[in-house]
Amino acid sequence: MNDQLDVYINFQKVGKLWSTPQNRLCFKYDNEWLDNPDNCQLSISLPLRKDPYLDDSCYAYFSNLLPEGKVLETLSQRLRISITDKFGLLRAIGGDCAGAISFYPEGEMPPDPSGYSYESLTEEHLLKKNIYLKNDPFLAVEEKRLSLAGAMDKLPVCVKDGRILLPVNGVPTTHIIKFPVDELRGVVTNETYCMMLAKNMGLDVPNVEMIKINDTPVYVIERYDRKIQNGQVLRLVQEDFCQALGKNSEQKYDVSYQECFKVIWKECAFPIADSKKLINNIIFNGLIGNSDGHAKNISLIQDAGGIRLAPFYDLVSTHVFERNFTKKMPIKIAGEKRDFRYIQTHHINALAEEIGVKASVITNSIIEMAGKIIAVSEITVDEFKAKYKSVDMIDQINDLIRNYAPAILQTLSGGASFNDIEHNSSGPGM
Repeated sequence: MNDQLDVYINFQKVGKLWSTPQNRLCFKYDNEWLDNPDNCQLSISLPLRKDPYLDDSCYAYFSNLLPEGKVLETLSQRLRISITDKFGLLRAIGGDCAGAISFYPEGEMPPDPSGYSYESLTEEHLLKKNIYLKNDPFLAVEEKRLSLAGAMDKLPVCVKDGRILLPVNGVPTTHIIKFPVDELRGVVTNETYCMMLAKNMGLDVPNVEMIKINDTPVYVIERYDRKIQNGQVLRLVQEDFCQALGKNSEQKYDVSYQECFKVIWKECAFPIADSKKLINNIIFNGLIGNSDGHAKNISLIQDAGGIRLAPFYDLVSTHVFERNFTKKMPIKIAGEKRDFRYIQTHHINALAEEIGVKASVITNSIIEMAGKIIAVSEITVDEFKAKYKSVDMIDQINDLIRNYAPAILQTLSGGASFNDIEHNSSGPGM
């Protein structure tokens, strides 16, 4: 083997990652981890086994821990590590990733909780970090060893006693902060409001808030892949659907709903409940005009109770941005990517057959959510305004909702309740 990285879940080594001279990723579970009665797989795409995963067969899982697009390009330039060298990039920034795993040079142990170190951030420091992020994603040149997937500037932090702390050397973080984006005017307000609206609609979402630093709005979201146990931050095993399906990040818009629901029916401890959750997420994204609900924005999380659908995140009304976003949903329904407002009964029938549920379940859910979202949005606006004293951009989102919800209601009627949901074992691929 060449240079290796030890792969940890919290304080337990689970395996080794290495790269071949041809830059192909390889991974092997440790025998001690395989013999551990409390073990778990890193991913549905990487089931526990003694044989190593060779020649990039683990590439999708590990590469999806890294950022994408311009963020990855900038990171590569700043670290002087080739964008194709995923192993080198993980070695540089893989101390605190999405989910439970972290990477350390062979033989090096994760820091003991008694030695955790954090840098306290004043408002002035936080604004400076925002400026640095554009040229130094995740403050990699400062060797903070932090990584998150996605194509937006963001920073993992720890929030304790109301203070925002920056971890040193990859110790666990508890929250993620996002800053304004020049080409996406109002995105912080947009995401904060849409996440609040989702919670009020009954969707499973993490706690979020918006803080202002010298009049600059900053989005703060609690990490659902972390938990506090005996005062200690622990990482939870999670993966997005690209990782679960063995897809590269470039394929995030090409994953089908059939593939996603097949994973839920086969792998989740509570497949009926999780199928219901994902259907509601699809509908909510359609009603708020979110055209970016791709496969990396849906995840699974596992704990002692098994695998389940993770809380939803990155809920944003993309249709209100001045930038030319498509109005079509990111994943195909009935063979095409469609504008949610124009979904017809035969499209729903095709989707139902594809994902293994009754068509009436989907129809009824759309009618239920579309029928109440306008009233819930009015309540959420009042809540948002009372808390943040501003409704900038929110009027645009609600105008859109007041347009989209009646449009879909006009075309659909009837249905069944979710008590009637059942897995259609004869459906495609099931």
